Amino acid sequence: MIRNKSNIVKQILNLLTIFLILFLFGCTAHSNLTPIGEGNIDAVVSLGGPFIPVAETKIPTPYFSAGANYGLRENINLDANLHITSLFYELAGFDFGATWFPYLNDGLTPTWGIQPRLLMFGSFKSDVKSRFRIYPLISSSVAWKLGNGLIYTGLDFVYPLTRPDYDDEAVEVIISPFAGYRWELGKSLKLLTELKWHGANVEGNQLAVEYITIGGYGAFTIMFSLQKRF
Repeated sequence: MIRNKSNIVKQILNLLTIFLILFLFGCTAHSNLTPIGEGNIDAVVSLGGPFIPVAETKIPTPYFSAGANYGLRENINLDANLHITSLFYELAGFDFGATWFPYLNDGLTPTWGIQPRLLMFGSFKSDVKSRFRIYPLISSSVAWKLGNGLIYTGLDFVYPLTRPDYDDEAVEVIISPFAGYRWELGKSLKLLTELKWHGANVEGNQLAVEYITIGGYGAFTIMFSLQKRF
């Protein structure tokens, strides 16, 4: 009887951990805001995430990822990212995709990026029945030159392929608006600072962790990324 209870607790904790990591998988600043040029490569490292309670205060989740962008054509970038922090939870996280830029910034017309991606993770844990998850995602961003940098905003749409059995009213699409500024730190180095309302249509009491919500929904997120041209 005690062993059965222990197994149930482990399964619940595994589910909560998986949901936590899945919710954090969108926690990389949007580095594909403009074309980087055919054949060019940008390395990207990102840190940040939703605010969580620690002691008597709340701090951003120290979620770390690293990846690269590649200029396939003059108006198409490819990108891939490895989610480092999830490895500490015995989960391997990876995402890859492409960004197409149908319009470039010209006066009031912004640079418009459309980015389909796939989020994937696999569990290293021995007592998890469902070991792999794949989630499609599409982002849309618009960016304008402002000063020496770039101001931008946009939306992420995540499409969960499965719905939890315990929640018949779970959302079919997770919507996350974002906005930020890309600072030019030289010819080849950029710093991105981004705010995001992660899961803006998800009620905060449905989440596995007590995040800072906005109006009782989603999680308030802050992220920083460095982008280096090689």
